[in-house]
Amino acid sequence: MKRKKLELAITIIIYILTAFLASAGSLYVLRMYSKLTKEFLDMNLWVDAVLPAVLAECIAMSLSLVNGKYSFERKPFLNYVSSGIKSTIYFVGIWAATLLIQKNDITQSRHFFVATVALHFVILTVLLYVVQRIVISRFYKLDSATLVAVITERKNAHRASELLKNDWSRRIVGIMLTDDEITDEYVGDTNSKVCVDAGKRMWTERAREEIDHIPVVAYKDEIINAVRAGAIDELFILEDESSDNITSMVEEFAQMGISVHLGLTSLRNLETKLRGEDQKYIPKIASSLGYFGSYPMAILEPPVMKLRYEYAKRLIDILGGLVGTCIATILFVVVGIAIKMDSPGPIIFAQERIGKNGRRFKMFKFRSMYIDAEERKAELMKQNEMNGLMFKMKDDPRITKVGKFIRKTSLDEFPQFVNVLLGDMSLVGTRPPTVNEFKEYSNYHKRRLSMKPGITGMWQVSGRSDITDFEEVVRLDCKYIDNWSLWLDFQILVKTVLAVVMRKGSE
Repeated sequence: MKRKKLELAITIIIYILTAFLASAGSLYVLRMYSKLTKEFLDMNLWVDAVLPAVLAECIAMSLSLVNGKYSFERKPFLNYVSSGIKSTIYFVGIWAATLLIQKNDITQSRHFFVATVALHFVILTVLLYVVQRIVISRFYKLDSATLVAVITERKNAHRASELLKNDWSRRIVGIMLTDDEITDEYVGDTNSKVCVDAGKRMWTERAREEIDHIPVVAYKDEIINAVRAGAIDELFILEDESSDNITSMVEEFAQMGISVHLGLTSLRNLETKLRGEDQKYIPKIASSLGYFGSYPMAILEPPVMKLRYEYAKRLIDILGGLVGTCIATILFVVVGIAIKMDSPGPIIFAQERIGKNGRRFKMFKFRSMYIDAEERKAELMKQNEMNGLMFKMKDDPRITKVGKFIRKTSLDEFPQFVNVLLGDMSLVGTRPPTVNEFKEYSNYHKRRLSMKPGITGMWQVSGRSDITDFEEVVRLDCKYIDNWSLWLDFQILVKTVLAVVMRKGSE
């Protein structure tokens, strides 16, 4: 929490200082080009030129800081250039709107506008780079840094120190081992009295062993006394949280008023098991902590789509669904006559399918099979060309003459745009299974239903006619889910259009 507040405060100062320096610097540019008619120290001049830029920066900064964009991390200089470009674009858009409303000699000058934009980008990029580098490399050495001690087993000590070393706002002052054993590398008297050396941040009279250049300041029986006597702001406990020993320790630390970060060993073990080599498919799982009412909860969940992207995807679905439904309405007249003339039965085939996380819905298609197709499926199962839970057969005798054409041209899919409008399906997603297929699913098969099914998807644009293994379909669907983005949806839609035009993969 402290780190986030510091990052936010520093970033706000950087942005406001950037707007001030950029607009003030532009006044010098105007003066150089003899465009400045007022005295440079005239207060009205600063109100007209600098204040609007600072106010616009405050609004633009709010947009740039959404979703923790102010987080300080070690990254290449080009990343700072990218941040500078994006923030400058936000600033220019809002500032330009402000200048249209404000009318004075300064804001109407193109020299002032161009100079301010250029200076804004350069100053912001340099400040972000320099300040973040200084903060990351120097802050943990200051007295303002949070002093941290780690309580863990010897085997986990190195990993724990590596994790905390990446946090620029914390300084690890010592490791406390819960192991009873003391290695031969230990230097000093095991009976040495625990004390405090505020200058060196050490608790013992003699130097003890080090792990990853961090002193081991206490062992099992000494931990409580060492924490009580030492200068510590936070404790990180990476141990079995259910053990009585850790529980009693936490009670002691709580009474001391020290912040305690308790590792959830059971959660970590579960994550390790889920990512084990024995899994047929290794899922992406994010873990977090939350509350249900007043009850703390450990949360395990697949990648969650950000709300704004979810809304954007739904908006695209609605627009695409409207266009597709209009086309489907026209096709209903033309294709419908052909279907009726070719074989008896309804024009639209409605079948119960399984949607997101097991929801059931009616999926619509132009009928391409005879009306007794489902009854005849059982006798054709021996000729199934798919390995697994899907059915596919070349020259399927259940398909009508018109059905072969509308399948080859993918015209049979157009009524599904109605499903998209209703919200049961998306333009891009995974293939919705039939009820019978779903009943045969294993646990990891159901993961492909963690997103809304789509008219098209990664499987369809990866040569669906050439894929004969259901496990490959699952793999492609899960790959889509784990790597989802609006750009990926766009790529799949483009590939789908090309595949339909070239009549590839739709047998």
